[in-house]
Amino acid sequence: MKARNVDLLNTGLIVISFLLAYWLPFELFLLAYAILGPLHYFTEINWIRDKEYFVANNKLWISLTIIFSLLLSIPVLLRLSVFGAYQDHKIIREIILYVPKYLNSCFFIAIACAIAFIGFKQKIYQYITIALGVILAVLLHYFSIYHIIFGIFVPTLIHVYLFTLLFMWYGNLKSKSKIGYFNVILMVLVPFIIAYMSFSLFTISIGETTENIYRQNSFHLLNVNISKLLGLSDGTTFSFYRIFDVKIQMFISFAYTYHYLNWFSKTTVIGWHKKLTQKRSIFIVSLWIASVALYFYNYKIGLTLLLFLSLLHVFMEFPLNVISIKAIGNSIFNPKKT
Repeated sequence: MKARNVDLLNTGLIVISFLLAYWLPFELFLLAYAILGPLHYFTEINWIRDKEYFVANNKLWISLTIIFSLLLSIPVLLRLSVFGAYQDHKIIREIILYVPKYLNSCFFIAIACAIAFIGFKQKIYQYITIALGVILAVLLHYFSIYHIIFGIFVPTLIHVYLFTLLFMWYGNLKSKSKIGYFNVILMVLVPFIIAYMSFSLFTISIGETTENIYRQNSFHLLNVNISKLLGLSDGTTFSFYRIFDVKIQMFISFAYTYHYLNWFSKTTVIGWHKKLTQKRSIFIVSLWIASVALYFYNYKIGLTLLLFLSLLHVFMEFPLNVISIKAIGNSIFNPKKT
């Protein structure tokens, strides 16, 4: 497919994602996360692996991403009822209750590592940058906004919306596509369109199953933190039938759905499918089917068991995010060199 056709396709996907998010703000998010999410993790991790993780020091980087992903996913895994008999054990209880308070720094330190590996070739400067990242993480730990940004927003909205937007912009630096830049502008406008459009709650009808899944998996925490950041609430309340909560959810659903669709639409552009052997493709499809089945069997179990891979793909993408930001910065401040 030609680049122009891909850009036109993405214009349509942005519009479709927006319309679906308007129509089914809560259901769309749950379905997109359960069906499109796992296939996105598997294919992107495979592609990043084939690209040697975008860093020269890739052995250290992949070790860090695995460690960080395990640290964040193990406490959540231990909360499952299957481990109920062990949850009163002192060590298990401390892992579940106290360790997560310190794990938001994994995202901050991982970003510092990505900056170090992309920004510097000499190892001494890489290690200095990482050390500074660790020191900053310790100092920032006492600020609540730090935990909101890096513990809640970075693995969610910053990943699916901001980094997708920057990746689209980065891609257009080479293609110079007018339609591509229109898509970037359209992406920027979507949250403002949602915020200022007229909307009636009478159009919303949410099933009991949807409400239960949403609350049981604490998805509402993202909503309440966004509403608190925007000054719409004190960050302690959430309602499925309050206009600003529903509008926030529309944006979340749009961002996640388009993030996944954008990835699959760029198959011919970035060629993530080229090194998919028949054996590897069968393996990925089998894992995807099993993952979707898990979600439909029990959403909480599916979310928990796939959390490691979800986090891993977020961490593994950081070097590419840094490359995108660096290229965009150069295009703005050094346009002659781009």
